[in-house]
Amino acid sequence: MKRIWFYVIVCLQVLFLILMSISYYTMDTWGESIRLKTAPVDPRDPFYGDFVTLSYEVEMVPADKWNVSADIGSGEKIYLLLEPDEKNLYTLVKASAEKPEVSEEEVVLPARLDWHDPQRGVYMVDIGLDRYFIEEGTGQQYEQNREDLIVEVILAPWGQKKIDSVTKAE
Repeated sequence: MKRIWFYVIVCLQVLFLILMSISYYTMDTWGESIRLKTAPVDPRDPFYGDFVTLSYEVEMVPADKWNVSADIGSGEKIYLLLEPDEKNLYTLVKASAEKPEVSEEEVVLPARLDWHDPQRGVYMVDIGLDRYFIEEGTGQQYEQNREDLIVEVILAPWGQKKIDSVTKAE
């Protein structure tokens, strides 16, 4: 009997890993692609190599677009309603604690509240896509340019998100 439980547990772990891998790759098929404007910072990590820290415009929510009635704390879930502009870059419409209804062109991006600056009237949220690993040795190139970048993000219907590509802004 103990042997059966061992095999059941091993099979469940393998199944979990397979489903996790499948969900990541099926995002390309069923996910919606959006473009966000960002600015890079190039740190270096001895264990992970070169990566770019990304800071998105939609993560800084002005008080007039903050549509949250209750006083929420740091780390709580927030939903960002985004719509495309004339350059097909997604910009913030509003932030709310409840998942908003969307029109055909709008998308909802889940985030977490980081902090609030009442003097400036700004709420900072984290969309969870702040690190983009780049090819070894290209970090200096990002550091020197400091140009705005366009990040293509894929949003899956089940809430998962990933960075698909990073390119220079037009």
